Amino acid sequence: MDGRFLSKLVLVLFLHTVVRGTAVDPPSQIAIIGGGIGGSSASHFVREKFGKNVQIDLFEKDSRICGRLDTVTIDGREYESGGSIIHSKNLYMKKFVKDSPNLQEASSFSSTLGIFDGKDYVLQTSTWSIVSLLKMFWTFGLDLFRLQWLEKRFINKFVGIYDLQKQGHSYDTVQGFLHAIGGNDFVHATQITGVAEFSSDGIGEFMIDNLVSPGLRTNYGQNASVNGFVTAVSMAGIQPGLWSVKGGNKLVCGELVKNSSANIINEQVSKVVYNAASKTEKFSVFTKQSPSQAKTYDIVIIAAPIQSDMYHIDLSSACSNEENCPSSKVNGKRYRKTTANFVKGKLNSSLFKCNSWKVCPGSILVSNQDTFYRSIGLHIPVDYDPTSDEVDPVYKVFTTDPMTDEQRDYLFESYTTKATVVWKAYPVYEPPEELTSFVLNSAGLYYTSPMEWVASAMEMSVISAKNAALLAYNNWFGKGSDNTTAMKGEL
Repeated sequence: MDGRFLSKLVLVLFLHTVVRGTAVDPPSQIAIIGGGIGGSSASHFVREKFGKNVQIDLFEKDSRICGRLDTVTIDGREYESGGSIIHSKNLYMKKFVKDSPNLQEASSFSSTLGIFDGKDYVLQTSTWSIVSLLKMFWTFGLDLFRLQWLEKRFINKFVGIYDLQKQGHSYDTVQGFLHAIGGNDFVHATQITGVAEFSSDGIGEFMIDNLVSPGLRTNYGQNASVNGFVTAVSMAGIQPGLWSVKGGNKLVCGELVKNSSANIINEQVSKVVYNAASKTEKFSVFTKQSPSQAKTYDIVIIAAPIQSDMYHIDLSSACSNEENCPSSKVNGKRYRKTTANFVKGKLNSSLFKCNSWKVCPGSILVSNQDTFYRSIGLHIPVDYDPTSDEVDPVYKVFTTDPMTDEQRDYLFESYTTKATVVWKAYPVYEPPEELTSFVLNSAGLYYTSPMEWVASAMEMSVISAKNAALLAYNNWFGKGSDNTTAMKGEL
């Protein structure tokens, strides 16, 4: 090898190492705000990228972590009350469970599906898969295969994000992220309704009204007027092969935080300030409990939605661009309230045309938008053991407001126990969606929640957390993001 070439190569490598001076050293303090699945997985990915010496503080205002993943107790047994299903292609959630000796997949429980219009069934599937397929084909015709093809294309493109993130790619904006995995098609899907997206693939009105919209009402409390991307995610959420974590999906958060050795601070963050003059620990984090005593950090990742109806954090002195700064005071976006009504009892046999949980559909999706209930699902305890447990039917009924006794009596012939969980479950989707930035300040302030306005799901939050960790790592060490490369010549 030519000696001059080798000398130049060594010089280039040396300059690359020192180009940022002391900043090439790893950060010493990183804050994560929000202890839901996004924040807890961010702690995992930050530890994975930055190593064992960085201190990670996880701020969570509640006494428990995992946010919208939770359980409710019915007669001494726990049932999923928040995010309850995981798709077989959710590779991060699968890996979290596989890598932890304290986590395992819950035992499956097979049940049938019914599409109910408030008076009769549009469709009832069978415990025999071939019979179910024939029934669905009889009901929906070739649209059934059009839907399957659309979902297959969507998922095959979407899973490309895992290889991209494994290679270290990160994205400043939601638009750049979507374009990297699905090109203009994925970006466009967020700008039009689910009706428009699915109609463009030849799917007819009958299937949209009687399968797509009922699925959306169950998963997102809305109909096919939501954006096309979240519509596709919703359809993946009613496919076979869904699973959950034994003991409750919330256990994943605890394992991630524990294994990351993050320090949990049970205080409510009220304000973040950027200290431009400081060479290190450029961000000050104030809490409601300690308003005058800030903690300082090199990097801050916000994994909680800053909306008027969710979290209030003053970032006006932290963002580098006022137009790009989330504010609970001016942000008109909102989250949809949903109510999970749990009832231990027997369904109304004359209404639902079945006299036992064994013959009633385990999942009843409602196609009539005028009913007060959106879906009814038979649930089993999170620690269900098929070898020893008898099914003691507990149903989860999704409504907007808590059911009245009169409404409960309408749906159930009899019941012994009831419980209600009201929560802000997911965004109100109103396309065209505004695709904002994950980077609030390139000096080290990142935000995961913009991903939710594409589609809200456990895996989407985890992927966004991974992107935030990669952004933090790449920007800290001068590697930059991939937005320009990913979108060049395409938009």
